[in-house]
Amino acid sequence: MNGRGSSAEVPFAGHRFHLNTDDTFSVDQGIHLLSFTPETAPARLCGQLTHIRVHHSEDLFRDRVACLAAAPSVKVVPFRGEPYLFSRIGQVGWWRPDLASHLPADHLYAKDAEGRLHILLHSGTDRGERYALRVIREVVLRCAEHRGWAAFHAAAGAVDGHGVLIAGTSGAGKTTVLTALAAHRRADLIGSDRVLVTEAAASVVGVPISVRIAGGTLSALAPNRNLPPHSVLPTGFGAIKASCTPHDFAHAFAARVRESAPLRLVVLPRLSDDDQEVSIAFPCPATARAALAAVCCTPHDEDWLHPWFADRARPVGELARQAVGLMDDLVARVPVMTVTAGVHTPHLLERTADAVTRRLS
Repeated sequence: MNGRGSSAEVPFAGHRFHLNTDDTFSVDQGIHLLSFTPETAPARLCGQLTHIRVHHSEDLFRDRVACLAAAPSVKVVPFRGEPYLFSRIGQVGWWRPDLASHLPADHLYAKDAEGRLHILLHSGTDRGERYALRVIREVVLRCAEHRGWAAFHAAAGAVDGHGVLIAGTSGAGKTTVLTALAAHRRADLIGSDRVLVTEAAASVVGVPISVRIAGGTLSALAPNRNLPPHSVLPTGFGAIKASCTPHDFAHAFAARVRESAPLRLVVLPRLSDDDQEVSIAFPCPATARAALAAVCCTPHDEDWLHPWFADRARPVGELARQAVGLMDDLVARVPVMTVTAGVHTPHLLERTADAVTRRLS
């Protein structure tokens, strides 16, 4: 499954990836990866290299699907809500979408005997360039935990080089706070939805994931060609969100995509569907520690349910103890503040940005 193609080496979160793509698909794949690639402050490299081969061939795809149809398989759900059938043919492991699911049957994943990862796409695959980043994200998460880092359900930005971790469950207001810092303080984007904290809570590092922004937050901004139009989404609290690439989000505010920054502040947003005034508080260490534990994704992640493309190098119990120690360091070394506000408060984004940056000054 090798063949000829275009090659590129790209680092994400300190892990290097060697990507080889069929020539007919290399431009689309390259443009998509570039829109997620950090522009400044690269994370310290881990020294590892993962090979990914992207095949864009109808003949190859159909041949492998026919082979897999006769192979024994077992249903697996490595990512929440996405069931696949796993088969092994010789020394190659294969994953194909479960036909009984909502997943399009236009792609295959494989891992060969040398550990190289393969993505097979049908010539008519819709937005097939997305699949490489799905592989990259999971490898990044496995690499990070092996390095002693921990992942959090969080966003992160950098204000004048100072890293701000914005941690919370879905709907807490992470992207709203991130947007406030970008729109009113030109904060660089580090990450959205998953963010890594390095050993001893020294730095924050981004994971390459799209920025999902709600209609209410969009409606508070001037129209911008890099962001989804206001009319795309309802503006109600907790409504569905639109996605944009990290580059589009950052460039909408004349900011950059930054991979890492020294961690200087943790923000726990508490937004509600009313007009209560913006207020901040500094919880006691035990309360702050409990809030961070509730959104820590190491070793158990609500989305990445089981190791998939990259095996775990350390036992789950050891990873859990590692995360406990890192959160202890985080609470001891970095200020933790809550930001409480109603989403209907006038000038919410500007006032939120003021509240956060005052603590950084």
